[in-house]
Amino acid sequence: MLNIDRITKILFFLASSVLVIRILFIYNTILVDDEAYYAIYARHLSWGYIDHGPVVAFLIWIFTCIFENSFTVRIGAVLLMSLLPFILYFFINRYFNNKSALILSILVTVNLMLHMNAIIITPDVPLAFFSILAILFYYIAYFEDQKYFYIGGAMLGIAALSKVSALFPAIGIALLPFINKEKRHFLSNKHFYGSFILAFIFVIPFIKWNLDNDFAFIRYQGGHISRSGNLSDFLGLWTGLFILIGPLYFYYSFVKPLLNIFAWNNISTKMKYFTSVTIVPLIYFLTHSMFTKLELNWAAPIFYGGAFILMMDIDGNRQYMRTYYLQIIYSFVLIITIMIQTFFPLLPLNTKSDPTNRYYMYETLLQDTKKIIENPDYHNYRVVSNNFQIPSMVNFYLNPSLESICLSIDYHETLYSFLYTNKDIKGKDFIFIYNKNYFPNNIKKYFSDYELIDTSVQYRNGDIINEYTIWLVKNYSGKNNLF
Repeated sequence: MLNIDRITKILFFLASSVLVIRILFIYNTILVDDEAYYAIYARHLSWGYIDHGPVVAFLIWIFTCIFENSFTVRIGAVLLMSLLPFILYFFINRYFNNKSALILSILVTVNLMLHMNAIIITPDVPLAFFSILAILFYYIAYFEDQKYFYIGGAMLGIAALSKVSALFPAIGIALLPFINKEKRHFLSNKHFYGSFILAFIFVIPFIKWNLDNDFAFIRYQGGHISRSGNLSDFLGLWTGLFILIGPLYFYYSFVKPLLNIFAWNNISTKMKYFTSVTIVPLIYFLTHSMFTKLELNWAAPIFYGGAFILMMDIDGNRQYMRTYYLQIIYSFVLIITIMIQTFFPLLPLNTKSDPTNRYYMYETLLQDTKKIIENPDYHNYRVVSNNFQIPSMVNFYLNPSLESICLSIDYHETLYSFLYTNKDIKGKDFIFIYNKNYFPNNIKKYFSDYELIDTSVQYRNGDIINEYTIWLVKNYSGKNNLF
């Protein structure tokens, strides 16, 4: 039986509490708009989508093919991210020691970034799960048992099929034999190459989808990641990640890998491996963020390898354990604070800075839209908007007879662009929903007439958090034939 001290029991209690919190949370909240969009992915299964690979769609489909609701859409995320620490504990305990296993498994359980992956289902969920396991199994293959190369390759392939940013840890994994003499013999090892061939095989369907769709994903990502940024965006990104990840975890993912580069000859080969899988995404996102506005979740791959660096360093330095405990407590308090704020908005945050408002932005709109589409005068009109969020929420919660779509006028292509062509909707009349209290000027020229049906205002705690207008628009000209 494991000798578990009092502090470890407390940490296990925290981890168990987080699991209970996740289940209760997804049971008592509606989907945010991004989740609804990915749920619509699952209604239209494909080997590729314009913005991501298909893994999140298949994950959602597995749990919603019999019964679909907010809970079943998200339960796959909870299961994957709750299973991850147990897998890590089993293998780290076997190939490192019990202390390291506890350090890593508790870290990935009680951390706000990874916790959010468990309660909001996006492509970041399978990305995190399979990338972390790929790093683990390639470590075992390099240092313990070569048969794990193929398991690592499979994990890497699914991670890349989830989200393209998995390629950055993948490069770090592949670099080890090139940058370390002790592992150079793997350059003549067939299993080493076979694992990457296996990973590539997993990605082939997505590559084919892109070839069949005029490289839609590549075109979309090229525009999406080239948004110009400034110093404020740069500081906002890294400050946000510091708060989200926690000071100690951030240090071992951002600062320590850079220090390890300067002390390369003095660190172990194992530490070189974890540094390699961390430094590649770190250099990319750090450099890219100097010129481009990045979202917080994009830089997540940095922290997959950083968790292992933290584990090794904390395990080898007993005096750092108190700091580790503070990291866990910090993350747990942050998780509890966000959960409380979701249901009881006690913190005096303004509308834009309160992320929990996302769970309440559409309640009134959905009620008002339902009344409109159930009215015989409007029953045969398709609901449209000019973003992907509103149609996805309408489709998921109202399930109209005519699927709601995004027109993508002066807006990037979405899933709906591949389901409905210009020819399918040209000349039609629609119910158009806009997330402002006026009709957008850039849309006017695409319709012969428009009239206001209703205004929908969403309140929370006495404050307006969103306002929508609902319009009847007539005779859509299509994008290429304006009035």
